[in-house]
Amino acid sequence: MADKTVNHIICDGILTPALNKYLIYDNGASQKGKGVDFHRRRFEAHLHQYFMRHRTNEGYILLGDFSGYYANIPHSKCSEVLVQFLSRSVSNPAELRYTLGLIARIFKTFRIDVSRFSNAEIQAMMNGKVDPMLNLNAAPAMMTGQKFLEKGVDIGNQISQNIGLIYPYRFDNFAKVVAGIEGYGRYTDDFYAISDSREELLGLLDDLRIIAQEFGIILNERKTRIVKLSGFYRHLQNGYSLTETGRVIRKINPKSITRERRKLKAYKRLLDAGKITYEEIENIFKSWLGGNYKRMSHRQIYNMTDLYIRLFRRKPRWQKGHSRLRWLMEHSSADWN
Repeated sequence: MADKTVNHIICDGILTPALNKYLIYDNGASQKGKGVDFHRRRFEAHLHQYFMRHRTNEGYILLGDFSGYYANIPHSKCSEVLVQFLSRSVSNPAELRYTLGLIARIFKTFRIDVSRFSNAEIQAMMNGKVDPMLNLNAAPAMMTGQKFLEKGVDIGNQISQNIGLIYPYRFDNFAKVVAGIEGYGRYTDDFYAISDSREELLGLLDDLRIIAQEFGIILNERKTRIVKLSGFYRHLQNGYSLTETGRVIRKINPKSITRERRKLKAYKRLLDAGKITYEEIENIFKSWLGGNYKRMSHRQIYNMTDLYIRLFRRKPRWQKGHSRLRWLMEHSSADWN
């Protein structure tokens, strides 16, 4: 609890106000007034803006992804970035010195004990992708504290959210300012860029690869691709397509529905075993459905409702709001009443 208090003070009082002013507007994660919904709205706005400028859906979109993002941020380069921006923003020398000292101590908690590996193996880890769970089954006696890997930040630490936002700032500034891509946005380790020229996006991707190498960021080449705006593509678990009339078609990823159906069946088994209460299951289901139903078809909502009622023989209770969702669910199953 004491550590969390220190993290809150550093992040809320110093890091967030100092770093956020250097973020582009279309950096949508982990900020007040922003989040997944904000980023998705901006993504769709960029698609609409492209159509309004070009009056066609003939264009291209670069969809990029970082591989093992948080687990592979090098401490030395990350510290340089933080010092660079904090030195500009924190005017009190004592406050700056104390903040940087605390950040250095926090980085020490991010280190991974690699005493059981050779120097050559450790160097390979620094140059390549690291599995943050590499010590999961290692014997405690092998972790002697003699060697540490200065790489990776813990997702659960609040300071890591600030780091995740600011660290690839060169990606954002290059795409927006240098390359002049208005339809660019980033959500932590996912980014996109829209253009009428495939060659422009290929050139942008080559430049971003150079920046990634400099910052120790690993591009996921399997997920990073350039596709037509008129095709069907996924971003942040949603499927999108820009039609020839300028309409943006938006669909939920079918895998998300399949995963939720499996979870409901697992919850039923836990409920029968007395390991979970019905109230917990109801809250989980309402939270998931309330956050996704606008991207689901009526049939998908109907099928999810039917499964829920068949499993638990009860209907979710809504205290307020979600009148449209309630109406859809009430007209979805003969068992509702």
